[in-house]
Amino acid sequence: MKEIWNSLNKFYFANFAMVFAIIFSIIFMFFVQFKVEKLQDVIAQNRVNISDYEDQIRLLEVEWVYLTRPERLRQISTRFLKNNGYALASQIKGEGEIEKFYNANYSVENTQENNEILIEKSI
Repeated sequence: MKEIWNSLNKFYFANFAMVFAIIFSIIFMFFVQFKVEKLQDVIAQNRVNISDYEDQIRLLEVEWVYLTRPERLRQISTRFLKNNGYALASQIKGEGEIEKFYNANYSVENTQENNEILIEKSI
């Protein structure tokens, strides 16, 4: 009789442990699911914030281009600088005058030839 009782106790203990493990895993899965959903909401909100910041950056870049136009700067300089000693209004050059002094039109062929020369020199 004791053998049957001991075997039943082991059987019940194994069943209880299995049921407890299943219930614990179900509860744990719910907590993980809610945590993942919360993190997905945070990610979605961050993406919206990033999109808003990118839009603001684009707007600021457009404003910067508008504010730094050579014609506008020339008009402002003639109106407000009035040769006060810091900078002369005549020092602000137009686009055509700048290209005359600073030739920044490099061709792609020149840069490729220069790269080939640099590679040959380094070898």
